[in-house]
Amino acid sequence: MKEVRGIKQLLINVSGENVSGAILEDGRLYEVFSEEIESIRGNIYLGKVEKIVPALDAAFVNIGKGKNAFLRLRDLTKTYIDTILGGKKIAEGDKILVQVKKDAVGNKGPQVTTKLSLAGHFLVFFPLSKAKGISKKIVDKDERNRLKNILKNLLKEGYGVVLRTASEGVGESEILEEYEEMKREWEDILKKFKRSRKPKILREEPETLDFILRERLDGSVDEVVVNDLKAFEKISSYISKMPKRPSVNITRGDVFDEYGIYDKLKELNSKVVDLENGGSIVIEVTEAMTVIDVNSSAYIEAKNQRELSLNINLEAAKEICRQMRLRNIGGIIIIDFITMEYEDDKRKVLETLKKELLKDKAKTEVFGFTRLGLLEMTRRRTSPPYDIKMFAKCPVCGGTGKVLSPKIIRDRLENELRKFSEDDSIVSFSIRVHRNLSGYFNSENLKLLRKRVKKNIEVSFDWPDPNTYDLKLKRR
Repeated sequence: MKEVRGIKQLLINVSGENVSGAILEDGRLYEVFSEEIESIRGNIYLGKVEKIVPALDAAFVNIGKGKNAFLRLRDLTKTYIDTILGGKKIAEGDKILVQVKKDAVGNKGPQVTTKLSLAGHFLVFFPLSKAKGISKKIVDKDERNRLKNILKNLLKEGYGVVLRTASEGVGESEILEEYEEMKREWEDILKKFKRSRKPKILREEPETLDFILRERLDGSVDEVVVNDLKAFEKISSYISKMPKRPSVNITRGDVFDEYGIYDKLKELNSKVVDLENGGSIVIEVTEAMTVIDVNSSAYIEAKNQRELSLNINLEAAKEICRQMRLRNIGGIIIIDFITMEYEDDKRKVLETLKKELLKDKAKTEVFGFTRLGLLEMTRRRTSPPYDIKMFAKCPVCGGTGKVLSPKIIRDRLENELRKFSEDDSIVSFSIRVHRNLSGYFNSENLKLLRKRVKKNIEVSFDWPDPNTYDLKLKRR
């Protein structure tokens, strides 16, 4: 397994038609992208309004794919109504132009919005909005002033533009070229929308390789490793426009295997993550929120309780930020750090957390500690978390992680056997139970049970469901 410390690497693994990507920072896995995981987020559709629900201030829209999408009516701006709806109030049966904001999760369909945007590498183009801005992650004052002047020129046509982090240090001509490309693409979408009637896709997000390059290849990446010649050539061409260019290396074989990504992904199977200093965090994902608990576990290298709590919490803050990116955790997040009595310690933990979150491409907001000492924060959820994408619910427990107690199953079975004990036409019973009941049906217990029911009983432990059993009667 190859491991490189001290740099940020973008790994791109091409296997047949599938493209996967991973980000390593200092040899540790932070993010994974896979073409095998279907997503329609960012796609723009011509949809049909199927139903308007005033109580929800929402509409359900048929986009021609899967379940009807959910649209919040408050997203409808005057510009949108004038441009897309011809100045008319939205009504059932109308055709409408929408963009997928969130992928479908579980029984919920996708969420769409009428606040359309086209994302490029250097900028985000807003055709129906006058949104404007420069990425907050660009902190150099001179650079921000330079980009403000470029932005001022771009806004003259009335469209909205936000300059992304990747625009830092990029020449005005490159930014203008991408702006013109986005504008032409919007004009093409609008033409397709006007001449079409049935729900259909009008613009699809780029393939995985293009998405990875657009969203994750920036000046913070030191090295790109790829195992495909065509992809290598595309990446080399792509970085030619970047002010700070990472090295691009091509290798043979499976990149993920070479860098141990498959082994690193195994940690996602567990909700417990061990910290390097001996502590641990426990991640519980629920329907409403994600709760993360910090434990001291085996950590004892501290002079006192205050130092122990602070050291573990600081390490946990860094690891929690990594896990949020790796598992793609979104929505409301509650963190139960080890109790800190001093406000200065809480401040240090908050500073560490916020510093690590600057590396996260997703929008995050930290609200601070509650009166109970719990830290509240949010992370924008745009696609399902990793565990929903990669794992299915257990067909036995339904995802709860719990099954009926073996004692309850035994008692139910014995009650049923007693009902038949007085039936003289029954000669014997054949029972199949799950192997977790083997202790309840050992030779001694089985002997006692035969005496109670006055019948012969044969038991096998090959029944697959621990919540039920199989009982067969043999009659004369």
